[in-house]
Amino acid sequence: MRPLTAPNLPVRLVMPVVTRDSALSVRWLTGGKGRETLQMMGVPDDHIAPASLEQEAARITSFLDRTDQYNWMIELGGTIVGAIWVDLQPSAMLPAPAVSYMVGDTSARGKGVAGASLAAVMDFMSGEGCTTLHARALVTNDASARILFRAGFACAGDPYIDPGDGLFWQNFAVGSADRQGNDDPQNPVAVACEEPS
Repeated sequence: MRPLTAPNLPVRLVMPVVTRDSALSVRWLTGGKGRETLQMMGVPDDHIAPASLEQEAARITSFLDRTDQYNWMIELGGTIVGAIWVDLQPSAMLPAPAVSYMVGDTSARGKGVAGASLAAVMDFMSGEGCTTLHARALVTNDASARILFRAGFACAGDPYIDPGDGLFWQNFAVGSADRQGNDDPQNPVAVACEEPS
């Protein structure tokens, strides 16, 4: 997988490196801020456990072996600050391809890093022939919803409780035409909710 460059920010999406990224991941997912990050990502409280270097190394190694997912680490100005990935197979509740992201380094949040990374992945997926890209966010995660709306995503369907985790989610989708400002009412991605203020 080739590195991707984001527009307008010094953001690059690079391949995961187990030795580098497992230690960063442990740091991002430890303590109170780590717990908040996992909760925002939709990890149920009873599934949150202390991260270990061995577990994170195994998880990142599995990313490199997968053929049903694209994975990148988010690099801001030469420092790895998060991850972004695209699931190529649908889940029970979300069509594919579906993008997810995490800015684990809290000092990099609120600076447009997730949005720039998302734009780079959207361009890449368009080049791969993708006409619709999906995502989801917890209904309570206004920051993630704002990022998706700014990238051109719209709500897809009604909010729902995922029986797999018991959490309240909203699906989103964007098509090639949506990114070009198409407001055609026949577009299959219907706006069913509003951007958080």
